[in-house]
Amino acid sequence: MRDVQTDAFRGRFDSDGIAIEFGRHRTGPEGPEGSPGAIALTERIVMPLATAKRLVLVLADALRPYPAEALSGERDQRGEVPRNAPPDAAGAHGALLLRLVGELGIPCQHERSFRLTEGELLANRFLLSLNAGDIPANALERVLTICDALHMPQDLRRMAEKDYGHAACVHFGFEGGEGGAVAKLYFERAIAPEAALKACERAEALLLHRAFKWDVDGAAGGTSVVTEYNWHPLLGTAEIAERLEVLYGDASPSLAIVRGMLELAAARAPDAHFQFLQVEEENGRRSFDLNVYDAKLQVSDAQPLLDAMRERCEVRPGRFQALYDQIKTRPLGHVAGGIHRNRREFFNVYYGVTGFPLFSQRFG
Repeated sequence: MRDVQTDAFRGRFDSDGIAIEFGRHRTGPEGPEGSPGAIALTERIVMPLATAKRLVLVLADALRPYPAEALSGERDQRGEVPRNAPPDAAGAHGALLLRLVGELGIPCQHERSFRLTEGELLANRFLLSLNAGDIPANALERVLTICDALHMPQDLRRMAEKDYGHAACVHFGFEGGEGGAVAKLYFERAIAPEAALKACERAEALLLHRAFKWDVDGAAGGTSVVTEYNWHPLLGTAEIAERLEVLYGDASPSLAIVRGMLELAAARAPDAHFQFLQVEEENGRRSFDLNVYDAKLQVSDAQPLLDAMRERCEVRPGRFQALYDQIKTRPLGHVAGGIHRNRREFFNVYYGVTGFPLFSQRFG
């Protein structure tokens, strides 16, 4: 890259997109007919409309910290930029988990997600899903060895060891952000069709997942938690909407957003029984998870609802737009939300799975 000093620019539509032309003011009588103030154009950049839109949003975010009077002066407001960014510990932990699971040498489903919460966008989140029967000999030991590499607390390890016999599928989860990294281990149970039908008739829930979650580096005081995901089989759209209303309360702006997501999926797949889970923790977390993969939506189909989530959580537009442009053509999978264990409202959006291993071929 080369540095080009400019003090003038203009934008215009081009056949290939948006063209931005840069130049410098001439100080002498060098313009047409000797008029001062003419501009000598030196550079021209052409970009697609979507890229130009993202650039505008990112520039607006970059200028937000500076008052208008500061931007009007001649002083350089940029400050010093380090030559090398500090190492990303969270990224290293995520890469380690990907490598260790890959070394098992068995089929694995990789699902991405992002979380929106008050003023934050967490985009470094993923799930790696395996069928327990595919894991080679000494399966439990292999699973726990991976967790040990990510510093799983001993009390969680003992609980996971006792619960592993119920697992039909194993999911390794990861979430990285400025506050550190969280590792997760989910055990998914197999539920027979007869049990699902009985639970439906009795309006009862069935434990589908038990998850063990912990801070990899103890960044939040070594916090660890056990989360249970309870499945309500064969609920219709109206029944799911009623449960969402109980969760949020009918006056919550978030209720309209998640109901909009449910209605969008139901319009695309009116006969589907979307999997609805209620999520519980001893610390008072109240949330849900709604699987809409059967609707065969793309992330872009839900753009107005995603924008509403972003606005609700007061996340900067430019930051979200950069992520959205990368994932908008991916399959839309799960939507989760409610009140997290930190008492803050959140939305999780899962995407990207294009085929399903055995664990997703369950009844209902």
